[in-house]
Amino acid sequence: MRALSALAALALMLGPTGCTITPDVPRGAAPSSTPPSSAPAPSPLAAAEEAERPRTHRTTTEHFKGSGDKVIPIEPTGEIGLITVGARGTGSFIVRSVDASGDDVEFLAQGEDDHHGTRFYNLEAEEEITALSVTAQGPWRITLHPPSSAPVWKGPRITGSGDAVLQLHQKAEGSEKITSAFTGESNFIVEGAGENDSSLLANEIGTCEVQETLPEGTFLIVIKGDGPWTLSRSGPDPRLTAAGPHVRGGLPVL
Repeated sequence: MRALSALAALALMLGPTGCTITPDVPRGAAPSSTPPSSAPAPSPLAAAEEAERPRTHRTTTEHFKGSGDKVIPIEPTGEIGLITVGARGTGSFIVRSVDASGDDVEFLAQGEDDHHGTRFYNLEAEEEITALSVTAQGPWRITLHPPSSAPVWKGPRITGSGDAVLQLHQKAEGSEKITSAFTGESNFIVEGAGENDSSLLANEIGTCEVQETLPEGTFLIVIKGDGPWTLSRSGPDPRLTAAGPHVRGGLPVL
């Protein structure tokens, strides 16, 4: 459930419009002029508040491309962002984030043969990441970009393929249902997030169709699945009328 909690925290940072919300968190008193040895130790409450302060998110875009296995050094970062990957070839394609010790932190892409998808990175990381490790049999492209650049879902229906992150044009206002349909063999997961909470909307293996209540206030949807999917919203809102777009989880054809 930790990932869902992190997702809700990110949604609180982004807000329903995808813009940054600056948290109203005390920055602490000005540095004391007394020697460090005489400064009082921070209270447990102050330490907890500091630990719970929302992390920043990426605001710039960076591109990488290559072929085959490679380790890509990046500027050390603890910011939350999106990673979009596209690969051509046969066999396994895997992208992992790596910390300064060379340890794997997160799986950011995982599939077979041609692969396209977008996921969050650093959503759960406790250490800064310093590199991306790519395992591939052919050419690939990787883009690191801000969470606010995620596609916007307008209308009642949207189709796509592979991992994806979507912002809702209108946040859920209650009395709505979301139907998640998937054609594939892998695990299929759909998660939603609002300013105060997150929800698991689908978690199945293989081809499926699942309907759940879309919690009020939801404005961010995260999809994980190596195959085609369709999401549909239904409810009393008259704005849910026009058909939505098709989202390809990855980059343009290599």
